[in-house]
Amino acid sequence: MSEKAHFAWDSPVFFDEMDPNGTLHNSRFAVHVERALSAWNEAEGMGWRRLEDRHEDLRYAVRAFAIEFHAPVVAPGAMRVELWLDRVGTTSAVHRFRCASPAGTPAYATGRRTIVKIGSSGAEPWSPWFRALAERYVT
Repeated sequence: MSEKAHFAWDSPVFFDEMDPNGTLHNSRFAVHVERALSAWNEAEGMGWRRLEDRHEDLRYAVRAFAIEFHAPVVAPGAMRVELWLDRVGTTSAVHRFRCASPAGTPAYATGRRTIVKIGSSGAEPWSPWFRALAERYVT
């Protein structure tokens, strides 16, 4: 990770997310990344709970989600999710993420998530708020 800022959030892993092998089910990692992104938006002053209150930049579609697994999560508890922006285009952005123990090791998974800002006419450019966020978080 570069010297630019990143957002970190401890996401609670619950017992019912574990698979028959006793590890966090692979599909649940995306849920934890989404929860961390919601927490990041709230930390940046952008609420997301009510559609009518959402900032225009929080109206987007996920274009791609890729993940690589490195180690299993073997028990309920906190999982640290670190987020940063890899790049920002006119209408799209790529988030990078790292899921790890709260201490930082081991790393359980890493990946990227591409989004496209959408509006009534399709893809739309990011606002100055998102551009300012990118200045702080793009690696």
